[in-house]
Amino acid sequence: MVGDTPRQENRLLGVRLSAEVSSWLEEVEGKLGKEVYAEFAELDPADAGGDYTLGTSYLTGAGVGVVRVDESFRARSERLTEAVIGHELLHLRLRARGYPLFLFAPEVQTKHGPAEDVEQPNVNDLVSMIEHRVFAPEMRRTGFDRLIDLTNYLDSARRARGRADGQAEVLNYARAALEWDDPALLGELTKIYQANRWTRALAGGRRLAETIRAADPQTPSQVTALFLRCLPILYRAEFRVEPDTRFPLARIHPQMLIRAPRPARRRR
Repeated sequence: MVGDTPRQENRLLGVRLSAEVSSWLEEVEGKLGKEVYAEFAELDPADAGGDYTLGTSYLTGAGVGVVRVDESFRARSERLTEAVIGHELLHLRLRARGYPLFLFAPEVQTKHGPAEDVEQPNVNDLVSMIEHRVFAPEMRRTGFDRLIDLTNYLDSARRARGRADGQAEVLNYARAALEWDDPALLGELTKIYQANRWTRALAGGRRLAETIRAADPQTPSQVTALFLRCLPILYRAEFRVEPDTRFPLARIHPQMLIRAPRPARRRR
């Protein structure tokens, strides 16, 4: 129509964003009231043996959305880089829409130390898998699900023979079961788990994947309910969650504390 102002082209990290990905960026920035900060960065430790982390995203204490994409994508196609950017924007969009993060409360302990130190990465991975379920339609519609492998795990599992299984192996199997659309590839991973004698991780990973796959969380409260159903599979223990009222951005971007269950009261 004559007189309409052309829509400004959106770019992040030099990549021209499609109309749909631009709409995700605009929603995040509109709800946060701040521009998203994006950067290329080395996301894996020097001894990782490869580029396994494609991207990360988070909110700063000041409420700024941050997208970080691995340095290796500087040399890759714009379409592939856009897929990683888009995936991270979808995570940020959930933050902006009030979907919670989950953090171990300081008093929760494990045999290796405070849970907030030793187990938080596993909880973050669980939340990420649940969120992938929430925005799976967008990933399929844009074709991003076929462009990026969110697992990068088959070779790592082969090299880990002899290592005891744990929460990370449960999560890695569940992620592969949810993300891979290839029964033969999953069968190969299953054989590796069996050869590594990761019996508990195999059973837990299957159950975790089934639990997430059967769910269709569409609201923050439904995500919280699914998270609480998944925790006992991962840790073989029950937990409860409550809002982190000390979090500075709690009114806008909720954060939940994971606490051990309250001890049952003794009857007098």
